[in-house]
Amino acid sequence: MMGTTGWDDQMIRFCINRLDGFVNSVFLDSTVRKVGLKELWTLKWHRKFDLNGPWTVAGGVEPDNWPEWMRGFKDY
Repeated sequence: MMGTTGWDDQMIRFCINRLDGFVNSVFLDSTVRKVGLKELWTLKWHRKFDLNGPWTVAGGVEPDNWPEWMRGFKDY
């Protein structure tokens, strides 16, 4: 999956479809919420993480760029 899509090897650890297109996430401010799988690419994972990277709407990702199993999930 990551080799054919260009995904970062690290993101594959979090992008797992267990909750119909969402994962539960805990944030440093102790909040917990559902995060869309495609939304993962819009979160500030570290200081240099590009929030407008190629896997975001702002970065120009097209629906057909996603793996088939993710194409029906909400875009961010």
